[in-house]
Amino acid sequence: MEVNILGLTATALFIIIPTSFLLILYVKTASVES
Repeated sequence: MEVNILGLTATALFIIIPTSFLLILYVKTASVES
């Protein structure tokens, strides 16, 4: 099984982008509530 850099990058972005978006959204909500 050879590692496809493009596929690996796409998978990483697919995971990181929504996670960072949710994290930012959570931080904004938490800062507003406090």
